[in-house]
Amino acid sequence: MSDYRKIQTSAEVCAVIRARHNADMTVFATFSDPDGTFNGAPGERGRMDTAYCLKGCDWPLIEYRTTWLIDHEKPYKRINEQHEYWLCIPIGD
Repeated sequence: MSDYRKIQTSAEVCAVIRARHNADMTVFATFSDPDGTFNGAPGERGRMDTAYCLKGCDWPLIEYRTTWLIDHEKPYKRINEQHEYWLCIPIGD
């Protein structure tokens, strides 16, 4: 396998996968930008991504993303939090 593509799915699909296979899953990759300033961004939108794979696999199975608007007076407060979910599908060589 050389890569994977993501297909948007629902929270329910990811929840079922985690419920049935959680003991066999591990974190594949994470990205955290809670202050919204990664790569010079203006700090308006926070973001957290986590991809999970089955243990021993080279590609993720599911991925989550959470984004929110940042309140600069209360930066710990997440405004208009939104969640996205994907199935990760390997692409053969």
